[in-house]
Amino acid sequence: MNAAAILDKIEQDALATAAQTLDDAQKKAEALKAASREKIEEMHRAMISQAERDSEALVLRMRRMAELNDRKELLSKKRALIDEAFAMAAEKMAGAPAEEKRAFFTRQIAANAAGNETLTIGAVAADWFDDAFLTEVNAVLLKAGKPGELKLAPGKCEGCAGVILAQHGAEIRCTFEALLEEMRAGLEQQAAVTLFGAPSKDA
Repeated sequence: MNAAAILDKIEQDALATAAQTLDDAQKKAEALKAASREKIEEMHRAMISQAERDSEALVLRMRRMAELNDRKELLSKKRALIDEAFAMAAEKMAGAPAEEKRAFFTRQIAANAAGNETLTIGAVAADWFDDAFLTEVNAVLLKAGKPGELKLAPGKCEGCAGVILAQHGAEIRCTFEALLEEMRAGLEQQAAVTLFGAPSKDA
């Protein structure tokens, strides 16, 4: 084979190799592009799926918050109604006939007194009290088997209607206000349980 033929053969081989290399490179490039598109599409699908889940979770949270706000507003309205009801009850109790209030506080003292406390009279709606009350209530205590040794404190307690039993720094309030507060706590708890359910034992 002469030199010209050899050079021609080398050139043809080089061109064939270059063409094959270019073809391989193009195929690899197409494969990379396809893989990249698939990766991008996969990421896009994942993002859309996550966005949908996040959206559903957000909607659920917003719904729960709206329900909670509704319940809080309802509880606030119930408390306002309770306020009004108890204000009316306090007014009605204070305006009851003097003999009824006298009998009520006598029963309260008989049930709660040990028999030797100091008795303070509330200044509000105290028309039921007179100088004979201490003697009468001590007689009731004696009849119940308790020491009839209640003593009357000087002056009256402002801002309350009823009696306060005091001994050794401790007080028992037999007043309309204390009775209404006790009843109110039960009603507010009942309203909260109705709206929000009973508190968890783990809470």
